[in-house]
Amino acid sequence: MRLCDGFAGHGNRVTVVYPFTYMKENIRSREIPGAYGLQNTVHRRRLWTPLKEHSPKLWRFLILFLAFTFSALRITLEGILLRRRTLIISRDAKSLVPAIVFRKLLAWLFPAKVIYIASEVKNNRIYKWVVKNADGVMAGVTSTREAIRKIVPLNADRFMLSLAPVPASTVHCTKLEARKEIGYNDPAPLVVYTGKLGMDVHELRYIFEAAKLVPGYNFLFTGGRPAAVEAVKKHCAALGVNNVIFTGFFNDSTYVRYYQLAADVLVSYYTAMDHLVEFNYPQKVNEYMTTGNVVVTPDFPATRDVLNEKNVIFVQPDSPKDLARGVRLAVEDRALSERLSRQALLDMRELTFEKRTFEFLEFAERL
Repeated sequence: MRLCDGFAGHGNRVTVVYPFTYMKENIRSREIPGAYGLQNTVHRRRLWTPLKEHSPKLWRFLILFLAFTFSALRITLEGILLRRRTLIISRDAKSLVPAIVFRKLLAWLFPAKVIYIASEVKNNRIYKWVVKNADGVMAGVTSTREAIRKIVPLNADRFMLSLAPVPASTVHCTKLEARKEIGYNDPAPLVVYTGKLGMDVHELRYIFEAAKLVPGYNFLFTGGRPAAVEAVKKHCAALGVNNVIFTGFFNDSTYVRYYQLAADVLVSYYTAMDHLVEFNYPQKVNEYMTTGNVVVTPDFPATRDVLNEKNVIFVQPDSPKDLARGVRLAVEDRALSERLSRQALLDMRELTFEKRTFEFLEFAERL
C-alpha cells in the first residue's frame, strides 16, 4: 500500500486490486487509508471470492487464478478503451500470468508493462515463467537479484532493487514528547521492538532472553491481539523476565511511530526460522533508522546493501547474549549511538518512497 501511495504522489492514478478473503478480523475497505497512513488517493478494487482464512491450498490457487484472470481482462479492456498507459505490478507470480498473456496477445492494442516484485526466490515453473516474461523485476536486495539470475538468466538492467523504502511519517516530535504521548516516564533505558507479536515468532524468544540479561532496562513490544499478548506474557513469566511491556494491537498503525521515537534503542532481530535471511530485508529496519535513535540488528548479507558499521550496531544472530551486549553498548556509549544514528538519518534520505517510486517509474519507462 505504501508503494502505491508513493506512485499516487507522483500524479499517477493508482488502483489496488485485491481478493477478499473472509477472516475473523478483516480491515474494512474504508479503513485502509488510515490503517496504512496513506497520504494520497489510492483507489481500491476488491475481488469477491468464496475463500476463507483456512481454505484448502488447491482451492485457493484455482479461485485466485480465476479472479486475477477476470481482473487482468478488465484492466486490458480499460486500457484499450480509455487509451491509458498501464503499469501492472504484483508480488504474487500467479496473479501476473493472465496479465502477461493478455499483454502478449494484444501488445499492439494494449502497450502495458508488467513488473514482478520478487520478494523471494522460488525454483518452480510459474515463478520462472513470470520472471522471464515480465518486462522488469523489482528485487529486494542484491542477493535476491543474483539468486534469481542463476535460475533465470536475465541481464541486470531488467532489475531494480527496492531496498525497503520508508514512508514520509506524519508523526514528528522529540523523544521527550513521544514518551509523554505513550505515557513512559520510567528513568530506565527503553528498548523498543515494533512488529508481529506471538509465540510463533521465533525472534521474540531471543529478545526475551536478552531482556533477562539486562534487568535494568525496559523492553517494550507493540502489536499483538489479546490472545497473543497473553501467551507471550505467560512465556515471559515462566522465563523469569519482568522488565517487558506490551501495548497490544493498534488499529492506527501510524501510532507505532511514537514508540519508535521514544526509544533509547530500537531492535530488529530476526532468525532463519522465521525468514529467508539470505534475501530478507525488513522495511522495519529502515523505518527505525529515520527516528534518530540507534538500531541494533543482526549482520546478514541481505542487509548489506544499506546497513554497515557506520549506521547500525551489528550483533550475532541467534545469540541472546550478544544481543544483550549490543543493547548495552547502544545505551552506554552515547557518542557511538549518536554518530550511528546521524549517519542512518543521512542514508535514509535516499530511500524514501517518494524518491524510490520516482526512480521506479523511470526504470519502467526505460524497459
